[in-house]
Parts: sequence; C-alpha cells; structure tokens
Amino acid sequence: MTDDAKQLSLIDATLLVMGGIIGVGIFFKPQGVATLLPEAGPYFSLWILGALAALAGAMTFAELAGTLPKSGGWFVFIRTGFGPLAAFLFAWIVLLVISTGACAGVADFCAQQWWTLFAPQHEPSFVERRGLAGLLILGVSACAWRGMRSGVLLQNLCMLAKLVALAVFVVAGLALFEGPAMQPLPTLTPSTPLGSRMISATLPVLFTFGGWQLITYIAPHVRDAPRNLPRAIVLGVVGVSVVYLALNAAYVRVLGMGGVSDSTNAPAELARITLGPRGEAFLTAAMGISALGFLVATLVTTPGIYVAMAREGLFFKAAGSVHASSGAPRVALAIQASLCFVYLWVSEDVIGRLGDSVVFAEWIFHGLTGVALLRLRRNRPDLPRPFRSPGYPLFPVAYSLMATAVVVGNLWTSEWDVTGLGLGVLAAGALVYMPWRTMFAVPPGETP
Repeated sequence: MTDDAKQLSLIDATLLVMGGIIGVGIFFKPQGVATLLPEAGPYFSLWILGALAALAGAMTFAELAGTLPKSGGWFVFIRTGFGPLAAFLFAWIVLLVISTGACAGVADFCAQQWWTLFAPQHEPSFVERRGLAGLLILGVSACAWRGMRSGVLLQNLCMLAKLVALAVFVVAGLALFEGPAMQPLPTLTPSTPLGSRMISATLPVLFTFGGWQLITYIAPHVRDAPRNLPRAIVLGVVGVSVVYLALNAAYVRVLGMGGVSDSTNAPAELARITLGPRGEAFLTAAMGISALGFLVATLVTTPGIYVAMAREGLFFKAAGSVHASSGAPRVALAIQASLCFVYLWVSEDVIGRLGDSVVFAEWIFHGLTGVALLRLRRNRPDLPRPFRSPGYPLFPVAYSLMATAVVVGNLWTSEWDVTGLGLGVLAAGALVYMPWRTMFAVPPGETP
C-alpha cells in the first residue's frame, strides 16, 4: 500500500469509531432495558456498566491496535493470541452473519425510514423496500470502491449529522423541557430477581455500545497508526458514552421510567413531546441518517478482515488484494456486497434470529481478545507498544471477565434457540475449517 492510501487522520478515525458504535440501537434498546429494569437506579447503573465495559474494551483494543496495526485488526489479534482456528471462527461469523446480515437488516431499516419520510402516504412493498436497501448497499460499496477516503468522508458527514440530531434531543429533553408533560406511569417491579434481570439486560446494552473495533480492520489506512489508532478508539468510546448517558437522561426526564418501559415507541414519544408536531419527522430523519452512517462504517471497514483471511490462506486469494493507489479492497468489497444482497431477500425474522445468536457468540471473542493481550505482553515483550493500557492488567482482565459473565449469563438465562443457534454457527465453522483451509491454502513464500 502506498503512502497515498494512508489518508485517514485522527479526526477521521475518531468519527469512524463513533459511527461504528452509534447505530439505531440507542433509539430502541432503552425501552427493552427499562422493561427489565424499571427502577432508575439499576437502569442507569447498567448503562454506566456498559460504558465501563466499552472503556475496558477500548483500552484493550487500543494497545493491541497500536502494537499490531495491520489489516483485519481484531482478526489479527485473535490469530496472534490463539492461532488460525480461533481467528477463522471469528471471521466465519463475521463473514456469514455479523457484518453481512447486520448490513442487510440496517439497510432495510434505513430504506423504511426514507420511504416514511419522503412518501408518508405510501406503504412500500417488500420489493420496493428491499430494492431501495439494495441500492444503498450498492451505493456505499461503490463509494468505498473508489477509495477508502471516499467512504470515510461519507461516514464523517453521516456521523456529524447524527451528533447534531442527538444533541437536539438531549438539549430539548434536558435543557428546554419543563415537564412533566405526561402523567408519570407507575413503575411495576417484575417478579424475576434483580440479578437475573440485570444479566438479561446486559446483552442489549453491550450490543448498543459495540463497534469500536471497526477502525482496527483498516489500520494501515490511518496516518501514524501506532499512535493515532489508540487515541481514536479511546476518544470515540468516551464520546459515545457521554452521548448515550445524556440521551438516556433525556428519555427518563421527559417520559419517566414508566414511560420509557411501557411506551410503544419511546423515541417517538420523546420527539413528539419535546419537538412538537414535526418531532416524529425529525426522528425518522435522524434514525435514517444514523442507520446510513452505521451501514457506511461497517461496509467500508469490514473487508479488512477478508483481506487478512486471504493472506492467511483462509479465503480466496484475490480477496487479499488492494488497489495500488486507493488501497480499496475491491474484491473483498464485491464479495461482501453480494452476501448482503442474499440476506436482503431473507425474511426479517431469520436475520434477527441469526443476529441475536451470533451477538452472543461474538462475546466469546471479546473475552479472548483480553486474554490475547495478556499473552502477548508475556510472550512478546520485544514488540513496540506506543500505547499501554493504564493500570495494566486491570482493563484486559476486567474486559475478559465481563465478556465471560455475558457468555455464561446468557447461556443460563437466554432461550436455547438463541444461544444454541450461535454455538451451532461456531460448530459449523469448526467442521469446515480444515477443508476450507486446504481449499484456500497459500503456497509457501507466496502472498496474495
């Protein structure tokens, strides 16, 4: 890759970290969390815990990214710490479900928002909605095809628009709203023990905070990556944590805990009460932009994993190539878009079920990442470390323990059809690993 392809500044990288985290989850997950935790104390405690978990993850990824600033990021960390099988299983669920399935679902959601905003009297058919979603995926992929800089510029515009929209809701809810504008609803405490409810609510909160790892997939494109990657990850996670806590405070101040948990659409209620008749249209636009920004961040960065897979002999050789001047992984982008198009014609229930199952499975690899840093510190003390996790080993240990708690807790509390499906996807990856590796093996001394 030429120096010209290293086009991303610290600001670009930080905005991309934030864009990878802030999707549409923050508009919908608080309602489910409040249903499980209708008391303000546990509710805000869990969101603070989510912010601390994200910070622990950020510190862990920041050190690994500074030490190993290579294409594929998280894939490389797992490969270095645990070998090719573990790295393959991680890439397997990303390739087959996490990235492609999520992008199809988010593109469909984004298309629905634009139909609602620009044709409110028209109920789009399945073909119309999915057709627009396909055009969004195609357009973003074409933008990234021209070069990393083009894709990131689009993401930056979406991210800045997201921040403005969220700031409007926060200011309207906390500073301008004099409330209460609605009669507070009673907060009914569920009969299930608090500990079980906290465990069940943890996964949606952590899901909402996830995404800081995306920037590591395109590390070679960041200027002075060993120094700027850690800064971007930490700054981005801290910034998102502040935004999320402020928006949750606005939800609760305007709607009350009972309103957040019992409302059929808490974001719409917040918009209607604080912004008036045009509030719902503003919310629709905000969610559409937020979804588009997340789509851009994911589609632009995730092909870095497929590049790393190919260079390890775990994927098509051509997928490991990047354009000489722009640095765009064009073959990897085309493969990713093709899989997204397949998912677009699958029912929403299938996408949602698969997504829920592998989000659980993904946390296995979150836990392994913390252990990978511990092993790398012990086994490779010679490696340069431009950024060192403060208070080491506090953050990687806390991160791994929290990930373990999420995995074990959800095995205990979640429905088996969710966790079992996630484990099944991993088991399928383990079964195909050897024939897959043999199929795509890179001859000794040869690179894509």
